[in-house]
Amino acid sequence: MYLYHIISGIKFILWVAIILIVYTSINIYEDPMMGIWLGFLWIFIASWGISFYLFVGIQNIYRHVEKLRIIKDSYKLSLLFGIYVLINILLLLLEYRNKYIGIVLLIGFVFLQIALFSDSAKKNEEDAW
Repeated sequence: MYLYHIISGIKFILWVAIILIVYTSINIYEDPMMGIWLGFLWIFIASWGISFYLFVGIQNIYRHVEKLRIIKDSYKLSLLFGIYVLINILLLLLEYRNKYIGIVLLIGFVFLQIALFSDSAKKNEEDAW
């Protein structure tokens, strides 16, 4: 159970390391592409790490299942959320995002989350063991 907290701590350390590397070693005016890619990585790690604890807190309030199940589901949800944020920022920077693409993207990620919590997925997971 503590493995997820250790991994989130490692993500936080990686997040701080990326900030330090970007601000101390890279001149983003001479190499803007490196700054942009490290910025994407920074945003992904930050949204993934922070949303994990947010999802754990929300699920502790609303779901009444074992603690390990909540932590596993929160970790999966936080990864999906990190990918969702990254895709949205990429679409904004490329100027492809509009409200229709945003709605389709939101519906797609909500569908993925529903599929994650569906009973059939949990039954298949239990049958595999």
